[in-house]
Amino acid sequence: MRDHLETAPVWDAVRQKEQCPFCALRSMIEKQSVERFLGGAVMEPEIRLRTNAAGFCSAHHRMLMAQKDYQGYALMMDTRLKEVIAGAAPSLRQAGQGGLLGRKAPEKAAKRLRELTSRCLVCESMAEHVRAYRDTFFRLYREDGAFRAAFAEGHGLCLFDLPDALEEAGKRLNGDTLKAFLQAASDTSLAALNTAREDLSALCSSFHVGSEHKNNPRCHGALERAVNLLRGTTFETEKTP
Repeated sequence: MRDHLETAPVWDAVRQKEQCPFCALRSMIEKQSVERFLGGAVMEPEIRLRTNAAGFCSAHHRMLMAQKDYQGYALMMDTRLKEVIAGAAPSLRQAGQGGLLGRKAPEKAAKRLRELTSRCLVCESMAEHVRAYRDTFFRLYREDGAFRAAFAEGHGLCLFDLPDALEEAGKRLNGDTLKAFLQAASDTSLAALNTAREDLSALCSSFHVGSEHKNNPRCHGALERAVNLLRGTTFETEKTP
């Protein structure tokens, strides 16, 4: 059962053909993490301690607000703010007396404030789970011919995930299996990039009066798909025609 729980999401990510498989996994983890941290877990002592200590980045604050659990979000931010104030107040008081305590006080305060505000619990959870799924991905690629075939027929990796995947392949695969992965990753990623370029060119042409691409369904979402391939999933997209 545990093996199925670990491998099923990776299989699903490779089988879908709308986005980079690692982007698909990352999006799934992100949504699950946001729902978890603002769901029933919001009152769990361990989760509250973690949210108090780490907080969230701007993007994930927006996603938390979008959950429309205003009470739960407010309670979580109330204890987070208390934690930040407790950590920042001593340094800020010292910085406020900078003329007396020397030039180091504002530098120390700036460093402390960055420490208090530079983390994001959702980002950290995503990174941890993506690493685990990457391990599962390469284990499946080594051991399962059907998985290798599915990857070779899939969407291709975005330029955000492709460098890590190529490096990991060199460490985890060898011989014909490594050659097969490098060939499949190169072919599918280049195919995805060329398709995105064609769709984006059609979109740009559709802005001209009388363009043959005015009603081309491939123009819909072309800009979003191109950005997602260049930088990893940045925009939500609908399935292409």
